[in-house]
Amino acid sequence: MNPELEDSNDDDDLDPAELIEQAAAAVREGNKDIGAKLYNAAGNIYMSVAEFEEAHECFDESLKLYKELNDQSGISDATYNLGVAQINLERWSEAVSTLEGAKSLFEKVKNESGAADAEYGLALASLGGGNFEEALEFFKKAQKSYKTLGNDQGEASVIMDMGAAYVDQEDWIKAEATIKKALKLYKDVDDKAGVADALSLLGDIAETQGNEKKSAELFVEAAQNYYEAEIFDIAREVVERAEQKMWDVPKTTRRRLRKVIDDLIDALPEETEDDGDDDVFDEDLLDLDTE
Repeated sequence: MNPELEDSNDDDDLDPAELIEQAAAAVREGNKDIGAKLYNAAGNIYMSVAEFEEAHECFDESLKLYKELNDQSGISDATYNLGVAQINLERWSEAVSTLEGAKSLFEKVKNESGAADAEYGLALASLGGGNFEEALEFFKKAQKSYKTLGNDQGEASVIMDMGAAYVDQEDWIKAEATIKKALKLYKDVDDKAGVADALSLLGDIAETQGNEKKSAELFVEAAQNYYEAEIFDIAREVVERAEQKMWDVPKTTRRRLRKVIDDLIDALPEETEDDGDDDVFDEDLLDLDTE
């Protein structure tokens, strides 16, 4: 983690530059509250297309206006949004400081969900800054908070990122056990994309350990889930990884997987120029919600 900074269901069809102009006009007319909301909406759109500098500027403007209005709820949300933008800009120390402030603000206004989101953000910011042990503590706090709130999706995302952190540490035993916990939660909430991510990472671990049979089976299952989630570009990449292993697995496994692989490849839509675009925002980085 995903970020769902605020609900903006209609924002996808809007031009963020136009929203910024409307926000500035609203401020000139004395409507600071409208201006703050419009800057925030523009920031959300910029985040969705990986324009993180622009998003940061919008959230900063939104925060300034909420502070002038002394709107504590708006201040806490905008502070959090700013911290998420800083994570995506890899401004780790700034993100930690900002998200610590957001957590305190959420606690002040008794927004438990927001505080949990801030803990999750602090985990990712700490991890990005190279402080694994501190990140682990924040992951555990966020997991506990989401569990208390009954937010299974949030808990699954936290556990998944914790597992990925163990992978980076090459602690394969903890990584596999943790990712399997995330996999179970993703299945419980019927999150096909989450299931696929967990299976794919488990496949990576099996591959690292030299277990080609297990790795191939996990990649095939992951590709099937990516296909069902309509994430076709990644489904294609993962099924191709499985196909490359066909001569390294037992004959019975090869026969069993071959038809599944062929059916998947035939079912996938033709690759387009947009597939594999590196400039797409990774929503799994922080799949959070400040409601």
